[in-house]
Amino acid sequence: MGGDRLQAFNHQRKYPWGNVPAFDLVNLASNEGIHYNKGLDLLFAASGDIRNVIKTIISLPDDFQNPVRIYMNDRDSDVVGRNAIMLLLALTEDDPTVAAENIIHLWYSAFITQSLQDDLKGKIHELVQSICTKIEGKSPDTVLGKTWTFGSRSLRLVLTKKQWFDILSSLEPPPGLTIERAREIRRNVTLADQRLDFRERRYFGQSPSLRASGQKFREDGVLLPFGTPRAAFIIPNPTLFRDTNSWPMKDDADPIHGWRMSDISSALTGAATNDIYGKLVVHLRDQISRFHRRLSATDIFFHLTNVNAEDLYDYVQPVTFDRIEVSNITDAGYLGMPRTIAHIGHLLKQPDENPHATLVALFLNAVDEMYDDNEKRKAMMSEMRQVWSYMTPSPLTSPYDPNVIVGDIATQQVRDVDKHFERYMKLQDFAKIVELSGMEFKRQHTIIDPWPLRLKKKPHQKGGKEEFLTLLGSGHSGCERYMEWRFKR
Repeated sequence: MGGDRLQAFNHQRKYPWGNVPAFDLVNLASNEGIHYNKGLDLLFAASGDIRNVIKTIISLPDDFQNPVRIYMNDRDSDVVGRNAIMLLLALTEDDPTVAAENIIHLWYSAFITQSLQDDLKGKIHELVQSICTKIEGKSPDTVLGKTWTFGSRSLRLVLTKKQWFDILSSLEPPPGLTIERAREIRRNVTLADQRLDFRERRYFGQSPSLRASGQKFREDGVLLPFGTPRAAFIIPNPTLFRDTNSWPMKDDADPIHGWRMSDISSALTGAATNDIYGKLVVHLRDQISRFHRRLSATDIFFHLTNVNAEDLYDYVQPVTFDRIEVSNITDAGYLGMPRTIAHIGHLLKQPDENPHATLVALFLNAVDEMYDDNEKRKAMMSEMRQVWSYMTPSPLTSPYDPNVIVGDIATQQVRDVDKHFERYMKLQDFAKIVELSGMEFKRQHTIIDPWPLRLKKKPHQKGGKEEFLTLLGSGHSGCERYMEWRFKR
């Protein structure tokens, strides 16, 4: 969900990959405490992919032995299906290394290996087919739930009959889709001629190595270190290629957007120190392997649904939650903050049950919505001066000099985001939400920084210019705003 600095070229408005970095939704150390001795109930109301679930589980203290119930929902049935398949790959595979490789490529690669396809057509197909066989005579809109148990771990999936059969069909490529045709379909989006200017503008803000890695991923769509052979990746990813004519994502969708760049950069990849996508692979192997090992030692229950967020109460009652994450359905263009609080806020636990219970909301578009043409004219010179203070000055050769373009893109990074978000809160009448809902937003966050991607250093401070350039190349703007809500105490 959400806007971007460079408008995307896209037909289907599908979001199988997260576009802001993963975060730990629980953060026990700053809330209940690392010795908390009760179970946790967590709701990802508009989950998107599973990155926040992974980050949250692996961030729990090593000695945390209490049961965890995770409810995941998304209104896109393809997203829910992919999440269910990835979790089943984790739950049915004993080897964390194998599980990590399978999940990485099902998640992010446009093409997969025969080995992974065999797993999808084998054990995963068997689990789903057994349900489809039982419900074949039901009407398409009949809602049916199935719980699979794997020792102390279980996964429950609640879908309509049609959605169950959609998952079954997503386990193998559409009939007639060759690898050559799949490559053509994808490249028609990721390398579209009409998007060349947008790609090059984006590349202006990136380091040469990131440009090269990004271009290679646009070309072949396989998430591997730069020089690793791709010959084994011969099967179109059936969870992404759902028909023989379209690629589901916008052209600039990027696996890097779902993870913090500083974490990716710190991954050890031997001699290839500038291979950012190779570092992402190493980082993902670590995160997913740790998640897999944690699953085997945790009493954990997953509950997946595919409904509109407003309807969640009917699917999760009587459970209430220690944490709720709603992504950016709180943006005004989606559900909005008042309706989110009205429909989902009451699913949070009351203070007498857990005083640390928190709903986390994300605003991707709020600052942009406050930054109209008049505001831009007033702030342009001030913002450009700030941008240039972070960049090494060089003579400008023309109005289309790359530095002019980069400077224009980078103005978001130095914007007075607090001022604009305060205006947004007044326009959306957040004070009335507080008055009517019995909830309040935290002045001091205990889960995630309100502006996790905003520049923290000034240009004269050590590392300040490097931080600026890292954000510039990351695909994020620094205007991403989180809010934490709780019931009034």
